Amino acid sequence: MKIPRYGKLSARLRELGLSQTDLAYALHLSPGAISQRMQGNTAWNIEEMYRTMELCRISPEEMHIYFPDPATQRGRRSA
Repeated sequence: MKIPRYGKLSARLRELGLSQTDLAYALHLSPGAISQRMQGNTAWNIEEMYRTMELCRISPEEMHIYFPDPATQRGRRSA
């Protein structure tokens, strides 16, 4: 199952004046690894999600907005 894209997270990064390269540096990942996550080709691990939320000042209550569950995406079916 393809993981959802992260448009809201991209928008939040832009709002804060941050780039995917900045996020990669903060998470000790390559820019390519961040790109793969943002495109939904690679899953975020929980540590990456919480660190990103901290950097972007996203509350835990908003996690589902920025890191949506692939099973609940419109047009997607569960196996």
